[in-house]
Amino acid sequence: MSWIRRAIAFVLVACLVLAVGASTAIGGGSGYEHHQTNGVSYIPDLPGGAQYVSMGDSYAASGSHAKVRPMDLCARNGDDLGHVLAQRLQPYSFTDRACSGATLDDLTQPSPKPNTSPQLYGVGPYTRLVTVIVGANSLGFGNIVVHCLGNPDDRCAASATQDLPGSQGWNFVRAQYAATVDAIKKAAAPDVRIVLVGYLPLFPLDGPPDLACLDRAGIPPENVDHWRTWYRSLDRLIREVAADRRVMYVQPPMDRTACDPDPYVRLGGIKLKAQEPEANGLHPTVAGQRALGNLIEDRLRGTAPPA
Repeated sequence: MSWIRRAIAFVLVACLVLAVGASTAIGGGSGYEHHQTNGVSYIPDLPGGAQYVSMGDSYAASGSHAKVRPMDLCARNGDDLGHVLAQRLQPYSFTDRACSGATLDDLTQPSPKPNTSPQLYGVGPYTRLVTVIVGANSLGFGNIVVHCLGNPDDRCAASATQDLPGSQGWNFVRAQYAATVDAIKKAAAPDVRIVLVGYLPLFPLDGPPDLACLDRAGIPPENVDHWRTWYRSLDRLIREVAADRRVMYVQPPMDRTACDPDPYVRLGGIKLKAQEPEANGLHPTVAGQRALGNLIEDRLRGTAPPA
């Protein structure tokens, strides 16, 4: 019977070798480099059991009204950015911690909203991918919405220039953002990939605005320039934090802004109270979240150039 035992042992060893080899090839082992059919590596896949966490504010949580989760005070959508990217990357598990209205405080500290905890609590030792869209509310986006876009008044210019780069307020938010990235690194797996994502723009950053579109929305043309000043300050802050903390920054698509056909961000204003059903005013549309999710995936796979 000894030859039978030897044969069984040989089969078991062969199966083990095949299993280890398959695990390494598809992303379940210690070496989880995935390869295309031509043998060229395009992304280090998330290891088996890896978790992806989406963090941020309403620009991460927005999607279609039809898919807002019932009784969710954070107004997360089943087709928001995190869900789009999770469907593309297929991690072992996905946690959507994004919350509408979130500031940087809400990522590491208890939120005033009932039944919500710091978003950082969603990150753990198996977290190997985190996307973050945050900073706008900490840098005065609420004032921009009120004084420049939603119900324009003479305080728009002051709101846009209150926290310019180098100012005390801007420096404080930058330091807080950097500390938040450090906290995510500490809570996550050692090889976590953190992606700081820029905000989809409401308007082109250069050139004359669409006057007819602005008139329909009740937004004075000069307020677009004020918004541009504020947006550039925010974008610079996110870029600098990403470079300083050596994490990935993804610049969002800059086309199909709010006045374009089928925009990535929906416009609002005093003359546009009724919004399209697929998105909140001044927030990403379903098409915008899909485009941004696809771009992030391409950056992770190395098929899109760095911002």
